[in-house]
Amino acid sequence: MTSDRVRAANRSAFAELVARPERELDLMRGALLIASAGRPFVDADVAVRELDQLAERVHWRADGRLPPPGRLVVDDDDRAALLEHLHDVLYRRAGFRAPGPAAGTAPGHSLMDQVMATKVGLPINLAIVELEVARRVGLPLHGVGLPGHFIVGGPDGLLVDPAAGGRRLTRDDCQALIRRALARPLLLQDAMLRPVSRRQILGRVLRNLRVARIVARDWPAALAAIELLDAIIDAARQGGAAADTLIARYFASRRYAGSKDRRAVRDLVYAAIRSIEALQTVLSPVTRLRMEELN
Repeated sequence: MTSDRVRAANRSAFAELVARPERELDLMRGALLIASAGRPFVDADVAVRELDQLAERVHWRADGRLPPPGRLVVDDDDRAALLEHLHDVLYRRAGFRAPGPAAGTAPGHSLMDQVMATKVGLPINLAIVELEVARRVGLPLHGVGLPGHFIVGGPDGLLVDPAAGGRRLTRDDCQALIRRALARPLLLQDAMLRPVSRRQILGRVLRNLRVARIVARDWPAALAAIELLDAIIDAARQGGAAADTLIARYFASRRYAGSKDRRAVRDLVYAAIRSIEALQTVLSPVTRLRMEELN
């Protein structure tokens, strides 16, 4: 299959995935599709199997005291014990961790297959691992998109930081994370602690990857990420419906997408970045802020 066909197939699969209802949207598969953009040798099944194995390890450490598949753990004591087992498996035994300060914006830290292989990823990628393993063992967790730093939330106001090995967070801790990430004053608001959707999580992964790859001047890869981000925008606006005029206008100009002309590629990148502005009209101020900040 040619590179253009691979890219077209990848876009199509991703657009179909993000158009699904929230409960049916496979977060890990979406993150792996993002990682495969412009990289035809990503084996998603390897990463998914590893998630299954991690869930089995959590199950073993919980001594089999887990609900049947598809059911959630409802007892508070069982949830607390299971969360401890989950963090022990992910962060202390498997070794998932955030990159060091010197790592910068390396794209590999946003590529889900590489995160699964190296166990090093941005906070949002670590959160995806935690959320997906938690879902497999019946633990009700969700993503929380703090400005500048992605964390995980759960019942009864639970907040944990995957980038710190699952450390439990207070509101003061969250304020400190925001201050450290943004290097400017921004007061924590209740809306910042609300759960974010799986679709919004994938959009934020793309935001991170787009910035990292543009910094690296990897224009074709940046284009691939931005094309996928347009699918995110469309699905967010339509609540999972089919593409509307925003996507139609984009594909009307896609004849330039494979061009080797640097200027044409650059113009497409800027046009795609400007297309993000269309999303601002349908998002709340807090969500708009989230879309503007990196993890």
